[in-house]
Amino acid sequence: MNSAFLMEVCVPSDIGESWQRVVSWLREYAPVSHRALGDAAREEEIAAVEEKAGVRFPEDLRAYLKVNNGTVTRLDGSNGLAGSCPEGEFLVGGWALLPLSSIERLHHQMMPGPSEDKGYWRKEWIPFAAESYACGEMYGFFVDAETGSVGQWSDGDVETMDLFPDLSEFFASVLEDLERILGPEETSQRIQDGCVTLQ
Repeated sequence: MNSAFLMEVCVPSDIGESWQRVVSWLREYAPVSHRALGDAAREEEIAAVEEKAGVRFPEDLRAYLKVNNGTVTRLDGSNGLAGSCPEGEFLVGGWALLPLSSIERLHHQMMPGPSEDKGYWRKEWIPFAAESYACGEMYGFFVDAETGSVGQWSDGDVETMDLFPDLSEFFASVLEDLERILGPEETSQRIQDGCVTLQ
């Protein structure tokens, strides 16, 4: 194995460890949800979406996508758009991590048109997680390509900036939420037939 290949598959330690803990938890406790994780995205696939968005993704987001390209999707019969599948909706609230195809589509949809308020959405904000397509994807998380911080949008408005300092901290929070399912306190989630679902 040559060094160029090794450099390609290496991920920054913080994001690699943070995300891998989530993957390991799903593999052990929710194998059906684990199987819903997407295959690794190729460099050229990421670069193609970056070119269309007009911005380079933060290194944390690129590294995570090269391990798992979000979660698998299903096609909506009425318009052909890809939405999350229930098995992949393991974030609190039943949200899913977005594959590149959905990142590209949502980023384009969020960008203001010529006559719209320019302050609502910036091209540096890259959506990477959202509620299920069946609910209209009106809520979700984005990562700021300039700062690396994670924010949240809600019902057509940016609700919270700098919710997490980076994607690694976001995934650490996801793991905390998942671990609560196994604890004594009541949570909004449970495991049913190997899948993380809402109570």
